[in-house]
Amino acid sequence: MIQTGMAVLALAGVLSGGGGLPKGFLPSETHPPATQDEAYKVSDSLKRPLALNPCFRARPWDTGRVAARSVVHESPSRVDQEQLVLYRNPAAAERAMRGLRAELARCADVGKGIKRYRYFSKPLDVGDDGLRAGGRFYESGEQAVVVRRGAAVYVAATSGEPVYPTRSLPLRGFRELVGRAERMAEKVCELPEASCGR
Repeated sequence: MIQTGMAVLALAGVLSGGGGLPKGFLPSETHPPATQDEAYKVSDSLKRPLALNPCFRARPWDTGRVAARSVVHESPSRVDQEQLVLYRNPAAAERAMRGLRAELARCADVGKGIKRYRYFSKPLDVGDDGLRAGGRFYESGEQAVVVRRGAAVYVAATSGEPVYPTRSLPLRGFRELVGRAERMAEKVCELPEASCGR
C-alpha cells in the first residue's frame, strides 16, 4: 500500500514538475525505424498548438497545461499526428475544447481560389466530450478526432493528398482515428492528474 501510494505521488510529481508524460505512453512513440523518406518527431513542449489548428495560429485561451506529448510521423504524401495534453484541472481542458470549437467555426471557410480552405466538424461520443473534424484544402485535406477525458485532451489526426473529407464526415472514414481515441480515453485514466470521473 505504501509503495503504491509513493508511486502515485512520484508520477504526480513528474507531471507537475515538467518532467512530462511517462515514456511510451502514446502508442505512436513505439514505431519501426524511419525509412529514408520519412521522419518521426516527438515533442514534450507545452507551447505546441493542438494538432488540430483550423486557424493556424497561437491560442491565448489554451492555458493551464501541466504536461504534453506530440508525435508527428511524416512521409512523402502523408502526415500522421498523435497528441496528449494534460491540463491543471478539467475546467481548463473544457476551456480548451470550447476554444477549439470556436476556432472551427471562425475558420470554417477562409480564402479564395487555390488559397481557400474549409473545416467541418461534428460531435463524437467518446470520453467526456469529443468531436471529429475535416479540413479541405486545394489539393489535400485533414481529418482529426479530439477527445477530452477529465483534465486530458487527446488528438489523433492525419493529413495529406489521400485525405479529402466531405462535409458529412461519415464515421466510417474516421474508424481508425476513433479507435485510437477510444483506447486513449481509457488509458489516460492511469494518470492521476487526468482527474477521470471528476
